[in-house]
Amino acid sequence: MRLKFKWIFTLVLALSMQFSFAQEKTVSGVVSDAGGPVPGANVVVKGTKNGVQTDFDGKYSIKAKAGDVLVVSYIGTTNVNVTVGASSVINVKLVSSSQSLEEVVIIGYGTQKRAKVIQASKVIDNSAMENLTVLSPQQMLQGQAAGVQVVQSSGVLGAATVVKIRGNASITAGGRPLYVIDGVPLNDLSFSNAQGGQALNPLLEINPNDIESQTVLKDASATAIYGSRGSNGVILITTKRGKKNQPAKVTFEQTLSVSRATDLLDMMDGTEYRKFKTLRGDNPINFLRNDYDWQAGVTREGVSRGTNLSIAGGSDKTTYYIGFGRSDQQGFIIGNKLTSTTGKISINSDISDKIKVGANLSYSEVDNDRVGSENSTFAPLTAAYLQSPWISPFDATGSLTRLAGFIPNVIAIEKFDTNKAKTTRAFGNVFAEIELFKDLTYKADFGVDRLLLEQKERSLNINTPGGSGYYATGIQNKYVVTNTLNYEKSINKHSFSGIVGSTYEQNDITNAAVSAINFASDLQLNVISGAEKQTTTSSTQNSRLNGYFARATYDFDSKYLFEVSGRRDGSSRFAENRKYGEFWALSGGWNIVNENFMSNLEFISDLKLRGSIGTTGNDRVGDFAFFPLYAGGVNGAYNNNPGFTNTQPENTDYRWEQSKTTNLGLDVAILNNRIRLSIDAYYKKTTDLILNIPIAGSNGFTVIAANAGSMENKGLEFDLSTLNVDTENFKWRTTFNISTNKNKVLELPGASTGADGNRFIAGTNQRAIEGYSINKFFLVRYVGVNAQTGNAEWLDINGVPTTTPRDSDRVIVGDANPDFAGGITNTFNYKNFDLNIFANFSYGNNIFVDGQRFTDNLANDFNKTSKVLDYWTTPGQNAYTPALTSTTRAIFARTSTNQLKDGSYLRINNVTLGYNLDSNIFKESNFFTSARIYVSATNLYTFKSKELAGVDPETTSTVANLGQGETFFTPPQSKNYLLGVKLTF
Repeated sequence: MRLKFKWIFTLVLALSMQFSFAQEKTVSGVVSDAGGPVPGANVVVKGTKNGVQTDFDGKYSIKAKAGDVLVVSYIGTTNVNVTVGASSVINVKLVSSSQSLEEVVIIGYGTQKRAKVIQASKVIDNSAMENLTVLSPQQMLQGQAAGVQVVQSSGVLGAATVVKIRGNASITAGGRPLYVIDGVPLNDLSFSNAQGGQALNPLLEINPNDIESQTVLKDASATAIYGSRGSNGVILITTKRGKKNQPAKVTFEQTLSVSRATDLLDMMDGTEYRKFKTLRGDNPINFLRNDYDWQAGVTREGVSRGTNLSIAGGSDKTTYYIGFGRSDQQGFIIGNKLTSTTGKISINSDISDKIKVGANLSYSEVDNDRVGSENSTFAPLTAAYLQSPWISPFDATGSLTRLAGFIPNVIAIEKFDTNKAKTTRAFGNVFAEIELFKDLTYKADFGVDRLLLEQKERSLNINTPGGSGYYATGIQNKYVVTNTLNYEKSINKHSFSGIVGSTYEQNDITNAAVSAINFASDLQLNVISGAEKQTTTSSTQNSRLNGYFARATYDFDSKYLFEVSGRRDGSSRFAENRKYGEFWALSGGWNIVNENFMSNLEFISDLKLRGSIGTTGNDRVGDFAFFPLYAGGVNGAYNNNPGFTNTQPENTDYRWEQSKTTNLGLDVAILNNRIRLSIDAYYKKTTDLILNIPIAGSNGFTVIAANAGSMENKGLEFDLSTLNVDTENFKWRTTFNISTNKNKVLELPGASTGADGNRFIAGTNQRAIEGYSINKFFLVRYVGVNAQTGNAEWLDINGVPTTTPRDSDRVIVGDANPDFAGGITNTFNYKNFDLNIFANFSYGNNIFVDGQRFTDNLANDFNKTSKVLDYWTTPGQNAYTPALTSTTRAIFARTSTNQLKDGSYLRINNVTLGYNLDSNIFKESNFFTSARIYVSATNLYTFKSKELAGVDPETTSTVANLGQGETFFTPPQSKNYLLGVKLTF
């Protein structure tokens, strides 16, 4: 009986314990990361819809049962799974995904765990940029990745950005990297302005707030899988999407900002101009008494507003993200305005255990009121620099008036003329993924990128006698079909993975344009109303690309890593017998940290050696570059009879440029990832450069585009991140990168030969010369004003001072490429405050200030810089301008190193101070979960050479490879002050 009772008692006790374990209880705790408590983190009971978000202090409270798994997640961090046990208090420490070795990193056509990545790549995720103000996807990269140089072509809204990864790999072919967004290669052609100025940014329609991360692929092991388009590097853009088992999270952000020019030239006012004219000997009777400040007339404080709204969440099977953005930007130059509206939706669903489907779709409209930025007197800033201060835009009655002379009334242009560009873009992809067998999946992906551009320009009679008009439209359609098979398998300590796939891309471009002059009335706004049609053109371009690719990886015990990849591309852009090419890469790595002999070195978190070699191509050429082209119409007419004329010779051996890259890398992390360092050394040789080679005139042409020549790039890259201070109330983190790249042209067969015997390809002020960098300046050396004679002096070819320089005295001097460049970001967190300070720098490069040829010209009547008044008068004087009686005054402004400046700089690019409102404010609210208010300043201050006064060192007047580092009155970047509010609920 006693034994029977004992068994019954035991059974009852067990059942009661089971019942107690099955009961729900309240689990609470704090979610934090290296920066302290994390507000807005998601805490969800796995497999249910039961979830909460942390408050401002990172605290949470949720109902759960013993044995339940809590999934804790936050943007930019690695998800943490915690099993509920006996304790009712569970504190969670999140690790930044950029620091976690378990982080899944996006690579070409797939993903890898960071610990197994042996490619040279850099991930810039949203967590690194969420507290900085950026206006374009390229700006997110500036100063954030070693080896990546980002330069604005202009401070005008919507202007293109020059992005170079590991230097220039071509002379005449395109140098931009390949942009891939959610697996779809984008159209990225630039459109120029008919009245001078830079091209439009090809990524203008992408809202930076919709971007989750960008991965920069740099070496061949990372880019060979993109084959003929990988030579300039690849940038993988991943947009935001929801996470599983998350309640709906709504984020609203509103910004208000004011912008002004960072730096402008110090031009003469009316009094100084009168002094200059008097000293020059002009007749005072012709002097005017007006004094109009043209710079003040064409610049302003631009006021901009921005709104972003998103909702994201997901169940255990479906995730979603919906984003909306609206931006109304006003530039600091009159007439420059940009309005954009963007929308995005991302849906991913597991419709069964074996089938996944998803869609990422974006739509945008951008209206850009454009201005010329240089090389045109219709450009407000160019006109303001050159116009005489004696000339006013207003007549005696105060009305705007037409101005005589070369420079139009740019104030009237802003008020009356039209110069608009509108882009409408829809892009995205849909996919289906099926698990065919265990470890083997098939994925089909269809992507599209459709862009419509309209340009409208209308100049009224007040600015152009008779008026003028221009209208152009362009449509770009890209369709991409990708099919892949993925395989992953682990057997004991052996891990295998592989991917094989094919891709088909179709690009179709249609353009049409018409221009006219002599309008009967300013009320006639349509171009076709012009009496005289000057231009009527239309064109159709198309190209096709077939690609077959594969990648295989193997690792043993996560210690020894091997990878091989390859691609075969067929492109319609190249000659019939040269359409196909093969590209490959081999790479290996050694995870030293996983070796047994490292087990006692606990302070080392990561230690990995990497190495790779491979080939890639560059297909950035025209769609019909090898075809024999013909033109009809006016060009083909003969004796008033219609006909055709041959405009381009055929090249049956035309093929893509090819680069072979070797890379060695080292990744180190110590003290639980508090200090991380990556070092890469690389060598890249590019062959089959596409050049214009001279041919016999009997062919009907003097040059032909052909493959000849080679160049190299080699360099070092350092990426460092540190957690300097980590206390309860104060955190300080630093990221720093620096890189150096040395470019050299190796061979230019068939090119012109200089007096020094070196073959070269000439730009305006630069030359690509055998044995030197592609961006070497070729100029006469300027010495200065002789302190004893008052004459301006230059050096002849032999280095002897002369007052009569010739073009034959030009020598190689200066380089547009820096010795090194990089960026540094410091992030400080004190309780609810955060402070981010980002600076970028460049050292050793030169900038050619071409506009100085006009502002230093002592003979013409354009306005001058104030320093021109510093002329020589007495022996021993160090002066800027030659003596009034010197014969060198007439040639003082000739092209020389007088216009070549030291382009080194350090720019305080962004400073952001934010405050997260105390959680106690919202404790009684079931609506808001977090609120942040912040102020930000961009381009706050630039340390640079005094000789660059009035010139922005971070601009270039061209996106072409040959000619970078030159500026002609290029508008500087703007200095912005911003106030923002961000709410989540």
